[in-house]
This record gives sequence, structure tokens and C-alpha cells, in this order.
Amino acid sequence: MTHCPGGHDRTGVSTMSFMSVSQYAKHAGMSRQALYTWEAKQGFPARVDGKIDQLACDAYLGQFRDSHDPRMKNATGKTTATKSQLKAGNEPVEMSIAEIKRHLAGCTGQAADMDEDERAALAAKAVGLCLSEGPDNPPMTFGGYRLAMNDCPKWEHEIVAGGAFGLDADDVVFECREHVLYVVEDEPDTYPVIPALLYVLGKDE
Repeated sequence: MTHCPGGHDRTGVSTMSFMSVSQYAKHAGMSRQALYTWEAKQGFPARVDGKIDQLACDAYLGQFRDSHDPRMKNATGKTTATKSQLKAGNEPVEMSIAEIKRHLAGCTGQAADMDEDERAALAAKAVGLCLSEGPDNPPMTFGGYRLAMNDCPKWEHEIVAGGAFGLDADDVVFECREHVLYVVEDEPDTYPVIPALLYVLGKDE
């Protein structure tokens, strides 16, 4: 479809949702380099006359962002169907390990610019583990993050990673990735994950 100057195409449909790369990167809360990385992903909406389609790209990114992510506040104009998909996407879904591996293979670099502590929290949520921090972790720890199967582990085997000395934020992401990929070794088995959050487990390069 050819677009005419003045904010409308030849059918009279408004094109006000089109932005430059810099404008959309700012709108979406990411760097331009991160946006280029997203554009390389399969399914990311193509540019129109060199411009970014804001509404289409917001809807695409919404599949990979938690509904509580502050960057979602800019994603306006979505249809009811899209909102329903987002809600469903934030619920745990049983996926095979093979499916999770394929999903993560397409997520490289997507979370590279995130705040590390926010990413750690979402990583734990994505795989259904409990994340705790500081000297008040039961049983006692000397600081840092710890991953466990429940909020208040009573036994050593309930602690997935962290132990007494804890993990840093990068370690949390690594341990969550390793947990979901290798805790179940048989390919037919499944594991409950939140697909919309799996991107935080993707490798940065």
C-alpha cells in the first residue's frame, strides 16, 4: 500500500502510528541497537516506507513483555483480542524442553538492555521459582539472591541455587535457564513456563 504525505494513505486511513527508528526506540523504552536486534526476529512487523508501525510493533513486543512492565504503558490502540492474548501469555503453560529451547534460540539479545535486578525477578517468575534476597532468607544466607522451589524452604534440596552465599542477578538468569533446560532431561516431558517472559532467559549474544 502506498502512503501519501499528510498522515493518511490513499484509502483515507490515518498513518499517525508511524514513527522513525529513534522515536519508536524511545517510545518502546529501548536503545536503537536493541530495536535493530528485534527487527531481525522472525515475525517482527516490517517497516512501511522506512517508518516503524507503532501499533503493530507494540502488539508484537507485547507478546514478550509482562503486562506489569512499565514499557507496556505506551502500547495503546490494541484490539480486545490482543489484550486477551497478552493475558493468556502471562499464565503458566506446559511446554516441552525442545519447544523451550527453540523459543530461547530466537530470544538472543532481547533482554540485553534490561535492568539486571528486574531481569532476575522476571527470570524466576518465568520458570515458576521463588526468588529471595538478603540475610533474612530462611534458612540463613549471607546475602545475594537465592532460588528455591517455595517461599520458605525447609530442606536443602528445596533450594535450587544460591545456598548460603547467594547469587548475583546475572547468576539468577543463568540458573533459571539451566534449571528449565536441564531439570527435565527427557524431551517428551514438559515444564510449566510463562512464554511471554522467556525472552529474559535468552543469551545476550
